[in-house]
Amino acid sequence: MKRILNIIGIFFLSIIVFTGCQNFTEDEMEMSPQTRAQLSSGTHYYWYKGNKIPITINTTKSYILFESSDEANLQLPLLNSKSGLSAAKVTLSSRLQLQDATRSAANDNLYWAEVATADVNAQDKALVYSAPYFKTSDGADLGLSHLFYVKVKSIRDVRILTTLATENKVTLLGNNEYLPLWYTLSCTNESLGNALEMANKFYEDGPFAACQPCFISEDETTAAPNDPLFSAQWALKNTGQNQGTAGIDINYLPAREVTQGSSDIIVAVLDHGTQLDHPDLNVSSKSYDTETGRSPSQIWGNHGTACSGIISAKTNNNLGVAGIAPNCPVMSISNQLMGTSDAPQKRADGFNWAWRNGASVISNSWRSSTFSELLEDAIQSAMTNGRNGLGCVVTFSAGNYDSNTVGYPARSLPDIIVVGALSLSGKRKSSTTIDNEGWWGSDYGTQLDIMAPGVLIYTTDRTGSVGYVSGDYMPNFNGTSSACPHVAGVAALILSVNPNLTQKEVATIIEKTARKVGGYSYSTVSGRPNGTWHTEVGYGLIDAYAAVMEAQNASTTVYFNDKTVTTNTVVSGSEISATNVTVKNNAKLTFTNAKSIIITQPFTVELTSSLELSLQ
Repeated sequence: MKRILNIIGIFFLSIIVFTGCQNFTEDEMEMSPQTRAQLSSGTHYYWYKGNKIPITINTTKSYILFESSDEANLQLPLLNSKSGLSAAKVTLSSRLQLQDATRSAANDNLYWAEVATADVNAQDKALVYSAPYFKTSDGADLGLSHLFYVKVKSIRDVRILTTLATENKVTLLGNNEYLPLWYTLSCTNESLGNALEMANKFYEDGPFAACQPCFISEDETTAAPNDPLFSAQWALKNTGQNQGTAGIDINYLPAREVTQGSSDIIVAVLDHGTQLDHPDLNVSSKSYDTETGRSPSQIWGNHGTACSGIISAKTNNNLGVAGIAPNCPVMSISNQLMGTSDAPQKRADGFNWAWRNGASVISNSWRSSTFSELLEDAIQSAMTNGRNGLGCVVTFSAGNYDSNTVGYPARSLPDIIVVGALSLSGKRKSSTTIDNEGWWGSDYGTQLDIMAPGVLIYTTDRTGSVGYVSGDYMPNFNGTSSACPHVAGVAALILSVNPNLTQKEVATIIEKTARKVGGYSYSTVSGRPNGTWHTEVGYGLIDAYAAVMEAQNASTTVYFNDKTVTTNTVVSGSEISATNVTVKNNAKLTFTNAKSIIITQPFTVELTSSLELSLQ
């Protein structure tokens, strides 16, 4: 039986329990000893979270920037750019709020390319900017673009940033609409250093939270219903197909008897883009392309459609394959996932657009060669602010290098769910597992959280002959790329039966209910509170049925804090805690379906507004 209490008027509550600028001088703007030493010694690094990340110079290649009208005057051969053209157009984040437009800022007619360093003439007037390539510690190539990013600690520091930019002949382009503390700056050959030198100088000399160059890097993808191909989907029902071990699957069939998902739970797939008109996919009407800043999303490759099918392929439609959460639409967030101008900021835009447009889960089957605090701020924003403050669940693939360190950005933030790949036998996928895919292995180590199937995965492909194979389905999608969407799909099922769970609570359920497969010696490990764990397989194999049942039975506290309510709002949960709330403008705030409600001051309901409490 529900008990309803209606409160109208002005009141202030204490605790009610219902149960059932920094100074900056010109001297400080001089080049720091650290930056000066870097330039003189030939050692190179960039800053990431207060630490120097060493890189080595690649003496064979350089990055150049030029206006399209000057290409014929360059007098040098262009190497293949990452776009596959002789030169690639410079495009900036659509969420960059431009403040200026100079030769370096007016990107409408700017192009960049790789060239042989030996062919570069620094005096060539056709060059707007040139800089060397570098290599990471694991050998990945990094082109040093003309852009770098600065995060100010407060808006007061913009004056200092503007002064530094002017003195160093650097253009301050603007800040990001979604992350307003982050500013983008642009160098030319007239600047007092390239983008790496300027980023380091600004960080070492200025009062800024972060300063990082924008590198051009080779980022990578980390590649029983009546559906006719279901019998080949061992990840959902393992009967011993492909020499696998029967029963090593995600326990899908019992889970689908409980829920097949909810249309209210949207899973964003940040990838090459999903084919929006695929006949066997449940696709959200909302989509976004980070490269152009427009909707709908675009197709930059085949990878995204394959990932999406694992999550939301339609079921019982006598067509193709079955998805884990077929009633949960996928939101296509497209990105080239390769070396392009302003790539970190564009991917950050993808996260921010996704959570602001209703995504509950964000699945990421890719890795990057360089660290980006700008990107991490966007991921954290999604995990903190998404779902009206409950947080988006963010999953990342661990990587495919058979390494004892998971990839980046999977390992960047503790709340990311890091997913490794399991073979058909229940072992971590390695070069020696029985799957005829000896060329790769799943990354593992201290940051690994959970495992999911990652070899010979049957899923959707782009229709016709333009995808991975001819036809509409891919029979052997693999890698931690294929493992990650399995966990995203189960997270969607969890939220479908209990939408009041926080992001952290979803992760806890996934980890607590994992199956201890593979014969590993799981043990209690410091910092791993949700059961026994092992460095090669984390908490074990994800169990969709156990996770859904745990979510159904979970008693959760819904926190409604720091809110100004100006329209009619309903908050539902078995336990509700609220503080620092103001209800105004004739709005009605309803707390419903609760066993207990705790309201702590300050809490104000203005005249003509109302608060309704509905207890179980």
